[in-house]
Amino acid sequence: YGDTYPTYNGAIGMTYEQGGSGRAGLGVEVASGDTLTLKDRIAHHLTTGLSTVEVASQNAGTLNEEFRNFFKGDKDFKYKSYILNGEPDKQRALAELLDKHEINYGWTGESTVRGLSFGSGTAASLKTNSGSMVISTNQKKGTMVKVLFEPNAVLSDSLTYDITAWSLPYAYGLDALASEGLIKPNTAQAAPWSAVSPGIENGAYAHVGDWNSMKDARFLSDLVQNGIRVRRSEQAFQLGGKTWGAGSLIITRSDNLRKPDFQQVLQAAVEKHQKPLTPVRTGLVDSGKDFGSRYVGMIPEPRVAVLSGEPTSTLRFGEVWHYFEQQLNYPLTVLDAEYFDGVALDQYDILVLPDGWGYRSFLNERRKDQLKDWVADGGRLIAMGRALSYLGGEDGFSIERMEMEPEDLEAETPPSFAETSRERIRGEITGAIFKTRVDPTHPMAFGYGDTYYTLKLGSDTYTLPDRGTVAALGESPLPVAGFAGSKAVTNLANSLVFAMENYGRGEVVYMADNPLFRGFWENGKLFFANAIFMAE
Repeated sequence: YGDTYPTYNGAIGMTYEQGGSGRAGLGVEVASGDTLTLKDRIAHHLTTGLSTVEVASQNAGTLNEEFRNFFKGDKDFKYKSYILNGEPDKQRALAELLDKHEINYGWTGESTVRGLSFGSGTAASLKTNSGSMVISTNQKKGTMVKVLFEPNAVLSDSLTYDITAWSLPYAYGLDALASEGLIKPNTAQAAPWSAVSPGIENGAYAHVGDWNSMKDARFLSDLVQNGIRVRRSEQAFQLGGKTWGAGSLIITRSDNLRKPDFQQVLQAAVEKHQKPLTPVRTGLVDSGKDFGSRYVGMIPEPRVAVLSGEPTSTLRFGEVWHYFEQQLNYPLTVLDAEYFDGVALDQYDILVLPDGWGYRSFLNERRKDQLKDWVADGGRLIAMGRALSYLGGEDGFSIERMEMEPEDLEAETPPSFAETSRERIRGEITGAIFKTRVDPTHPMAFGYGDTYYTLKLGSDTYTLPDRGTVAALGESPLPVAGFAGSKAVTNLANSLVFAMENYGRGEVVYMADNPLFRGFWENGKLFFANAIFMAE
């Protein structure tokens, strides 16, 4: 945020806002009956900005002294070290974020560390090895480490308008433990991924790569856009003494015989993404399904479009756009709602409906029929957030919203007017983290285990489909971090997180929770990549 971020980095955090937001236009009538113009708002911001610079210049000595003091001495943090195990690609993504913040980290040796487990929320042990990452609060950026890695931030007040949980081990999908003891990292030890020397072997029957991170998704995106034909295994298999998980990428020479520069393009992609591939001499596996099996299908190069405009939230649309354009590096066509009726949907293989408030009027019976026909003909619809609420019904798809159980009005005294806001939050969830169960055999879950931590941004819930559930909450869900109202939690039992419904020759992907929220929930992004490339 504009004020807390500098505060945790030794600065003075302040937020200057002027009434009107984006709705005020050139002028807005305020409650007193006066008019606040755009010119006034600009002048007010100019005055506050210059005043801040003026006061800061008059107190430069004090500001510099307090800034230095912020980074001096040992602070009494409860947790002195955070230890993280997991996929090297996920550790590397986290390391890139830490590098940008000038936060020191390193690696441990083989040992057993006790502390608070992020997975269970209780005291536990964690076995470490040379690939275990450790981040200590005993450094200049120790306060920022505490803020970013704290298992469950303490709220001084649950009345908040934004998310209340953001702990990075959950966001990056890493197995973590918070230790009250100081574990000094070995900063001289090389990172696990630094020893990798990716390359390809000329004449190999095929090259095989794993699938478990956004780095893998970017590698695949690069290949398909450059005309390289890639297969993926629907089931785990063993070959050459190694086990490959479902979703593993298989690039055979025979699939690319018509591409004369196949070797050069593949080598360039491998070097660009630092993606290690294993050459194999045969497509006959030691166990599992052979490369010629129907369980090893070709990955398409889908044509993707996203809806924009009035039905969608500009923020949620922006997350989808940023994911494709800046993270996955895959082409995306924007279809605005104003001309959506004139679009030939058969030009696209996938259509994304971002979360938004305007789907009640947009998804009328005619447009639902249009989408149903397109999906039945082989299209894939990815619906997110509130779009799910209006896709169901007698004239829609099978998605059903779960209604919150009515309260027993005689059981308690109605709240007073002053208590109304606090009573309301009992039915709300303000960005809390929940542990979900995952079906790792489903193509949308390739690269994941049987659990996933989801960031739940609201209390809307949906029933589980008869088939196609990818991730769901359990019988008695409670947040592992963040605030969730007591009434909202009772309605989450066995509710949907992600699912895919087969419809005709196509599919509808339901994302009740947002795996792309603000671009920082790193561990959710592969679900979206699976929905694009793997979910057949």
